[in-house]
Amino acid sequence: MNDIRDAISADIPDLPDGPWAILGEGVWGAVHDLGDGTVLKLVRRNGGLGTGESKHYREATALGLLAGIENVRLPRLLGAGRFSNPYGFSGPPLAGWLRLEKLDGRPVDEGGIYALRGEERERLGEEIGAALAHFHRAGAAAAGGAAKLGSPALRSIGEAMMRINDPALRARLDRLKEMIAAENAPRVFLHGDVNFSNLLAARGQRPALVDFAEAGVGFAEEDFRHFDNPGPLRDAIFRSYAAVSGHPIDEMRFRMGIAVNAAVSLALGSNAGHPREGMRRVSFLDDALRRAGIED
Repeated sequence: MNDIRDAISADIPDLPDGPWAILGEGVWGAVHDLGDGTVLKLVRRNGGLGTGESKHYREATALGLLAGIENVRLPRLLGAGRFSNPYGFSGPPLAGWLRLEKLDGRPVDEGGIYALRGEERERLGEEIGAALAHFHRAGAAAAGGAAKLGSPALRSIGEAMMRINDPALRARLDRLKEMIAAENAPRVFLHGDVNFSNLLAARGQRPALVDFAEAGVGFAEEDFRHFDNPGPLRDAIFRSYAAVSGHPIDEMRFRMGIAVNAAVSLALGSNAGHPREGMRRVSFLDDALRRAGIED
């Protein structure tokens, strides 16, 4: 760990001595617990769809715009920057870094959700729905400034289409983009990638939202695109969101978001796994587009 510290200390001031525990690691980098109430997020240049530079920019910009909002648990941005030499150390090249306040809680365990008792699962869903409603409401004042971050849905479709070659699917995805852009719905500040790993749960506190690399502006239902599996948990999320925000989830806009998520899943997994997995992803996208009203 000291090797990492020595390699990046010229670019990042006041780093405490190690060792640092790794709180999480994904395709775009790792989050290190610095042991002083802060965490260090290192963003790789390459990972999934898009670029590390764009993700670093969006997260730093979004957290800057959201600084000081109330009734929502978000990490406070303490510093951010780019590396002078992305190749100045061993491992994948890095785009940039963010130093953030460490929040209480642990990522929601998607597998463990279904081991909860029914009432505990519904309570968690209600807490998630309420947290998203508070976030959309509190972020309204910053939505104008966030317009420069673009639409997460339109951006995701564009990135996915760079890896999808089927002409028929591409034509349907173009229609999906047109539908999303033309949708007559209020635009809100979006987290852009609300999934269970980006929600921190802590006893006695609201769930916290982390990882704003896909942030932007769009209609509220875009932030529910990962909750495609029906059941009591999703019902509780939707019910609570509607009760707190005063705006029920629009089913067709929700279906558009699911179709975006299906396109991303196909693009990310197109060259991985057994051929049957690729067929399953194509079928998922085909079904999601049909449910969003986009036929062959």
